[in-house]
Amino acid sequence: MATDSPATEQLPSLPQVLIRILDSIQSERADFQKLAEIVRQDAAVATRLISVANSSFYRRAAQCESVERALLFLGTDTVKTIVITASIKQFYSRFSSRNQPFLTAFWRRSLISANFAHILANLTSYRAPEEAYLSGLLMDMGQLLLLSRHGQTYLDVWNAAADDRDLLAQEQQHFQCTHAELAADLIEGWKIAGFMADAVRYHHESSASIQDAQHLVKIVNLASQLSTPGGIGDEAVAQADQLFGLTEALTHELRVRIAADVERMAANLNIDIGSDTQQQAAQDLLGERLAEIGQLGQISADLWRSESLAALEQAVIRTLYLTLEIEHSLLFVLDAAGEQLTAFGIESSEAAARQTDAKPDFALPLASGRSLVSDALLNRESTLGPQPAIGADARATPLSVLDRQLLKQCRAQQLLCVPLLHGDKSIGVLVLGLTVSTGDPRAQRGTLLRALAQEIAGAVYHHTHAADDFSATQPLQQRIREAVHEASNPLSIIRNYLEMLRLKLGDEHQVNTDLTLIKEEIDRVGSILLRLRDPAPESETDSALSLNRLIEDIARILDQSLCATHQITLTLQLDENSPLLRAHVTQVKQILTNLLKNAVEALPPGGHITVSSEADVVVNGRHFASFSVADNGSGLPEAVMKHLFTPVSSTKGGGHSGLGLSICKKLVDEIGGTIACRSNKRGTQFQVMIPI
Repeated sequence: MATDSPATEQLPSLPQVLIRILDSIQSERADFQKLAEIVRQDAAVATRLISVANSSFYRRAAQCESVERALLFLGTDTVKTIVITASIKQFYSRFSSRNQPFLTAFWRRSLISANFAHILANLTSYRAPEEAYLSGLLMDMGQLLLLSRHGQTYLDVWNAAADDRDLLAQEQQHFQCTHAELAADLIEGWKIAGFMADAVRYHHESSASIQDAQHLVKIVNLASQLSTPGGIGDEAVAQADQLFGLTEALTHELRVRIAADVERMAANLNIDIGSDTQQQAAQDLLGERLAEIGQLGQISADLWRSESLAALEQAVIRTLYLTLEIEHSLLFVLDAAGEQLTAFGIESSEAAARQTDAKPDFALPLASGRSLVSDALLNRESTLGPQPAIGADARATPLSVLDRQLLKQCRAQQLLCVPLLHGDKSIGVLVLGLTVSTGDPRAQRGTLLRALAQEIAGAVYHHTHAADDFSATQPLQQRIREAVHEASNPLSIIRNYLEMLRLKLGDEHQVNTDLTLIKEEIDRVGSILLRLRDPAPESETDSALSLNRLIEDIARILDQSLCATHQITLTLQLDENSPLLRAHVTQVKQILTNLLKNAVEALPPGGHITVSSEADVVVNGRHFASFSVADNGSGLPEAVMKHLFTPVSSTKGGGHSGLGLSICKKLVDEIGGTIACRSNKRGTQFQVMIPI
């Protein structure tokens, strides 16, 4: 029975998963692949994101049919809003505790079925393994929809059902629809092309009725049979053989392996089915995370609103007292030379209000073993000092005299020294005075403490280091100027020779187009060198150029040179409605050149590369042009994927530094775009979005 596509706002998730997603988004080192991996573990969150990405508000020509594409399309800000909103609603809803056994069982089966669908897709050469994974993940989504609508009534039906077919019959009797129909209707509402909705709708059909069905329908149906809580029965084994020729031994081996993977995920998330205490602890922790997020929003505004170091000092005073109840602290800031830490006073709110206590005057070299403070920054990790000895034993204390002075200044039993890091820059150290009443905040408030340290480091950097950046680069800048000057000479000679060659051949010669393209590329190299020489922000001077024309020009050069020598086939699939790039043309050319060069050099002879474009992609209300470079290679190793956009992650063998992708990422960031990578055994694809 068809029903209206239901709203997904109230779909419940396991609090452990929501916590992991919130922590990942809040992290200063937020990692797209890690975030996608966590979201792929929860059907409810995945449903929300894909539903929003395919809504009329965000509608575009290409649908979002995977978690990765939805994350890329929506952006981290939108994802953060969706997850926080869902977490708040769940925390204060009826899903808080009584439905945890159902949610845990649902989570386990959805992950087992998703992984089975993904493996079956690969084993049977299905064209889109990620689509199969998502279909397996969402196949029982209708159960969450029925739970959100009917609450305990549905739980009673679910608990009483003998098996999947009995559950379908009971759902039809009590609610006039089944969970399979509801989930399929929801997916159809996303208007995703293909057979995902059918695969979900028919995942409980008998093997005889689907043996001639479309490939994805058979994959998800078998994944459903193989993921039943009671294990693999004779019927499922027979179906695996009938549909895809899988032996009984292989089928059982796959189930054991997938179940073990899911158990490891459960252990990482602290999910223990049947443990009410642990589930309540997770729910309480979710509440704490939400409260911390609310606090951090206000804290960030207060810190960055500070117009001077004195105002920042007062903001930090309030922050530490209101969040961690730390009354006495000191802030050490590293000087521009990176050699000395100097304290400026952060006292209790009471002392600050009186304005009577003298500011502390501490300075120490950034040297190992001199103080807890310097050691914390050098080791880039929090350091908790021992409690000092008393009386005659005081001489045996491992604390230096400076550390003992800091203890006295902070009126504390112990010192906790927290390094302040802003990206790869060392900013200073926050010294917290701990007492018996405050305890070590890392034990219960570790996430909040790390987030606070990041916010404070950013604010301090804004006030103390930003002005020093330009002067610190002067010696290096002089060497760069000299190198650019030397490199310009041979480039000028090559450019002049090409012009002479063009004049000799005449205007009508067939290679003139190629010579013009080579000349433009030499000019582009010159522009890159000029940007190194003069790194100050420039006004955009690029002439307007259509994205398709840019791709065609670069592809023509590489197809007749690098691709030809490596025996690589290059194909273009370009959107007819090519957007006009009025800025960033030079950067986009370099990005595309690097991606194509990397793809060619990574492929064996006979490989194939496809470059495609999309005219208008809307992300968070902004319009982008998009192009992608896809190859049919063996995929990138997992170790490379983890550090994809950092230098020396090359898979091309000796002589390659792996700088190409890190340069691409830097250029993409400079133009305000995004770059993402998908890689598996069937090939690798890079997608770049350019603001227009």
